[in-house]
Amino acid sequence: MMQFRVPPCRLSEDMSNLFEKHCFSDCLLVTGSKEFHVHKAILATRSPVFAACFEHQMSESQSDRVDIDDVEPEVMKEMLRFMYTGTAPNLDRMADTLLAAADKYQLDRLKVMCEQALCLNLTNENACETLILADLHSAEQLKQQAIDYINVHANEIMESDGWSCLVRDHPPLLAEVFRALATQQTPPIIMSHPPRKRIKHL
Repeated sequence: MMQFRVPPCRLSEDMSNLFEKHCFSDCLLVTGSKEFHVHKAILATRSPVFAACFEHQMSESQSDRVDIDDVEPEVMKEMLRFMYTGTAPNLDRMADTLLAAADKYQLDRLKVMCEQALCLNLTNENACETLILADLHSAEQLKQQAIDYINVHANEIMESDGWSCLVRDHPPLLAEVFRALATQQTPPIIMSHPPRKRIKHL
């Protein structure tokens, strides 16, 4: 039987070119001093938040420009690259800020990718800060991993600046850590004496 040579899929590369070269863009995102020429259909398909934004623009007859003041330009670029291609090559060095952006724009896959990257880089110095970040952005998997890490390394972490911040500024979160620690350290109930046998009366 004849073997057909099927060309490899270039969807990711083609979408990357679409983003980088601004071909047929119909919207301008502005963050800081950086402008991004984007495509409404792609952003609206990928993010419910952008979809709602563009629908509002249409109903209000506003211009095709969106100003964003709470996401740094390099973080926005990485997020947009993910929305176009499904990849985030610089994720590891900006996982914390990218997590916040992914949470805001409801990019669930990117959010979990950031959680995973942060989990792999937990240390005694950053565990508490990571826990606070996870709680702030409802990153439940990362939150649980951070709590588990803190419990395992409790003696060392209690000497860190992050622990002081947790104690001072986040009492409810600290209570969660203590509850988890107490649960893990509660010893099993062991009876000191075997139960007495009941004497049978003849």
